Amino acid sequence: MVKNRHNYKLAEVMTQKKFYLLTDPSIICSYLVSKWIEAFEKMPEFQGILVKEEVQSSKVITERKNFHQKYFGQKHLTDEMYELLIDLYPGIEKTERAMIERYGVSQYSTTEHSQTIFLGDNLNGKYAKNWLMEVAENSSVFIFVCATQILKPWWLEITKHQVFNCHTAVLPYARGMYAIENLAINKNINQFRQAAGVTIHYVDEGVDTGSIIRTERIVDPFRFNSIWDLKGYLYVTEFDLYVKTTQDILSNNKTIPAGVAPDPKLLGPNFMIKNFTPEKQKQAEDAYLWMKNSWRQPSIT
Repeated sequence: MVKNRHNYKLAEVMTQKKFYLLTDPSIICSYLVSKWIEAFEKMPEFQGILVKEEVQSSKVITERKNFHQKYFGQKHLTDEMYELLIDLYPGIEKTERAMIERYGVSQYSTTEHSQTIFLGDNLNGKYAKNWLMEVAENSSVFIFVCATQILKPWWLEITKHQVFNCHTAVLPYARGMYAIENLAINKNINQFRQAAGVTIHYVDEGVDTGSIIRTERIVDPFRFNSIWDLKGYLYVTEFDLYVKTTQDILSNNKTIPAGVAPDPKLLGPNFMIKNFTPEKQKQAEDAYLWMKNSWRQPSIT
């Protein structure tokens, strides 16, 4: 009887469920981190926030935390405030400014949680791999990703393919980075409306080609002031859906989403960061406003 109890406890340890959020150190991801902390802080299975960044000094971590505490919810930042923010995060994009103007500064920074783990600038490096192998040795590990680096196959092998991602477009129509912005450049209204939304999916060895768990489309993608305003809205919508989907996954120990494999014939282009030049950004801005105005014009009969 004692032996059976021991075996039961051993099996329980071997199947202990752990989950982590893996993010970039960006203003965008601070909104997800804030929602994640609010939703999962008290869950024992939540083991921490993994950050794609070298270990930061306590000074930087504290300054980030203080900025968010001081300006939480504030939508209109002065140039001086933005200068402070730029010193604390690696670059501020137009989408991030649009998010602040729409939602205010997020509650938490990406690095202030007590269980923040810095994996370094290379998520596919030796340190990250050794860390993952160690935590997955006696546990069932779930990794929920919101990062710009493509993960190597060993992430999937070690976690038994329990790696998830969120994407600011409807898959499979627009893949990769700055997908909805790049798609806007085509000025194809129907194509743009088809892809304007968010997706939660499994990570596989391709780029945004994993089985789709859930995807939602924006009813009116042309009601925003700019392409950046739309993109910021998509991020927050995506993060809300990500939290909800994660809660559903973790609450059920008997099943896990099967996902639906995207039709290869429908795969859209894979957009890359390096190709989204300042010229392309301007083209995306102008093309969005052109589509917005064209969509709003009444038809002539």
